[in-house]
Amino acid sequence: MSKFPDRVLLRRWLAAAGLGLCALLAGTGCDGGSASEGPGWQPPQDADMPAAFDAEEQVPAFARKWTMPKGFAGFTRRWNKRNADYVQKSLESHRAECLAAFTRRLSSCPRGENAESALVGGRSSLQKISSLAERRRLGDYLVYRQASDLPRELKWQTGDSEPELGSPEARKGGALRLSLQRSFPGTLCPFGPNSNNSTRRYLYDDIDIPLVRIHPGTGELIPGTADRWAVSEDGRTVYYHIDAGARFSNGIPLTTRDFITSLYVRTSEFSAEPFYGDFYLGRFARITVYGDDVIAVTLQDPRPAAPYYAVIPACCTRFYAEFGPDYSTRYLWRPAPTTGAYRVAADGLIMGRQITLERVPNWWGHERRYTRYSCNVDRLVYSFIAESSKARELFRVGQIDVMSGRDADFWYEGLEIKPVHRGYIQRVHFSNIWPRNSLGFHLNCSRPPFDNKDVRMGMQHALNIQEVINTIFRGDYMRMGSYFMGFGSYTNEKIKARPYSPEKARAYFARAGYTEEGGDGILSRPDGTRLQVVVSSRIDPLYANCMNLLREDAAACGLDLRLEQMDDTVFFARLREKNYAAGIFSWGFSPIMPDPSLFFLSRFAYDAEGQPVQGSSNVTATASPELDAAILACQTAADSKSAIEAHHRVQELIHREACWVPGWTTAYWRFAQWRWLRWPDTPECRFCPPRYFDPLDSHLYWIDEEEQRRTLRARARDEAFPEQEIDVPLPDKK
Repeated sequence: MSKFPDRVLLRRWLAAAGLGLCALLAGTGCDGGSASEGPGWQPPQDADMPAAFDAEEQVPAFARKWTMPKGFAGFTRRWNKRNADYVQKSLESHRAECLAAFTRRLSSCPRGENAESALVGGRSSLQKISSLAERRRLGDYLVYRQASDLPRELKWQTGDSEPELGSPEARKGGALRLSLQRSFPGTLCPFGPNSNNSTRRYLYDDIDIPLVRIHPGTGELIPGTADRWAVSEDGRTVYYHIDAGARFSNGIPLTTRDFITSLYVRTSEFSAEPFYGDFYLGRFARITVYGDDVIAVTLQDPRPAAPYYAVIPACCTRFYAEFGPDYSTRYLWRPAPTTGAYRVAADGLIMGRQITLERVPNWWGHERRYTRYSCNVDRLVYSFIAESSKARELFRVGQIDVMSGRDADFWYEGLEIKPVHRGYIQRVHFSNIWPRNSLGFHLNCSRPPFDNKDVRMGMQHALNIQEVINTIFRGDYMRMGSYFMGFGSYTNEKIKARPYSPEKARAYFARAGYTEEGGDGILSRPDGTRLQVVVSSRIDPLYANCMNLLREDAAACGLDLRLEQMDDTVFFARLREKNYAAGIFSWGFSPIMPDPSLFFLSRFAYDAEGQPVQGSSNVTATASPELDAAILACQTAADSKSAIEAHHRVQELIHREACWVPGWTTAYWRFAQWRWLRWPDTPECRFCPPRYFDPLDSHLYWIDEEEQRRTLRARARDEAFPEQEIDVPLPDKK
């Protein structure tokens, strides 16, 4: 346990009050002098950690030298047994499902929907049985071998022929000041309780360098922490050679040991993260370590872009030396090291108000081909400002460098200000190629009224989303169709959102039993149950404005809409607990293909006793054998053609389940910036490659400190520059 458990409670109270513990304990460190909490904490040395393997475990000499977090001893045996049990139980389950499916097929009308669904489910189970049988033949999941055991026929790829990213004109230095209009996170842990918050992307997801990456200009694979990779002849196993220079942000070298540590800590009961158990067991059949610099990952089945989908995360082993039952409190405010160029600064945590990242000194990627012109600013300062008006005022006076302009009111009227007219602030319209967030109304199928599909269908027609687009977004946005938009050929473009229609909405509600109309026009059942839906969201004035519009049109359909807003952490906790009726929010996705399994597989909806699964990302509690079969087809598709067909089928079935009312999206990102923020302008990289949702995620910009001084002098003298709006179109497809 922490030496100062009372400080954890105090810190939480201060965060709720919007105060900082560091401010109270000025001069003593964030933990009052012990440095046992916060960014200043330092992990122990390898020599102070226990040996990874006991004498009975037969492992090569390189692994015998490993030290690991306490509690790891015996993990390999335990995990291999867990894998064997998983495979056996899965085989038994799929055999039973297969038998039940074909029994149902024989007892159904040959041409009926039930018979067809049973046939699909039976074939899916047979396919899964075959895959699991092959996996059982492989044997142990975790295997340690000598480097000399590597297959000799491997054809290594380096991905070094793609265009460079960024500009040679980029200069290091300066600070980029940004505002986040959301709640301060309840933890800095990258996984575990409350870690799935909207701030995590800024600290980890957009910073960390994986084994391989997608080139944001061409879409091809390029090196990450692996400097080369190879794929086995059967397309299932990917071999990664770790770059000898790769380091964590605390300076500790990255080795194969850190990938095994990640498996250990992320799947531990102490991290309380049900996602990672399925991530490792459901997606991969084996992980083989060949010495300290080569790791091989075997996929459950062959699939397109195997090197991208075989990527597994790494965790700095020494950082998790104290990992144990008190993980969620001991590591609450310890920022985890990443392989990226930024880390939380030692003085960068002001509880409830601000998080500052600093560029890692002598970052290992600063001379690599695809990263040497990126991550140029010395510090990234994220201020948590709930009031948009306050954030905009700070931006207007130059205390914030960039402000998102997706809000139509801000873009059209809010930027009619002197700093824009005098040329100090520039507008930017950036067209992008990126999977769209699944923004919309997620409906909880595990509880009334949305456990009734007719109510869900009525909800589809009762929300006048197009009116929101026309009124609030000035027609600049477009309606979502498929749950997975923006994935190119993997998106089913035939799927369109159901239009607003009071007639159709009332017809569906009547089928669900809501046949009585009250004096206010709201429908109810004969027993008096009123057709009222509470829509939950995080605190956001935009959602409140949208709901004000939707409420009136919904009332014309007999539906009483209510809105409840809450803190980010509370909201997402309620979603994952399935403790809500309808929720407006979005999941963020990334290329190349969508992964519907996390959000729509039945086993993430209900457990064996039929109770809703807590903590999963299937927040709609969607459970459909036919959809499960289609998702399995996505996971086992060996080529792009079959993968495209399978993903189209999944999206059609999601649409049919009516568990999500499509919201709004854009094909661009708009923002305003002070003119000292500079972007690349090279033949290969005009402003920013298109495969970014927000161009700031690229970290290809830099601060022109001379231009900053020049601009501030001009403002003081009331001198002007030409007013400028930068339009960044999609690059020529040729």
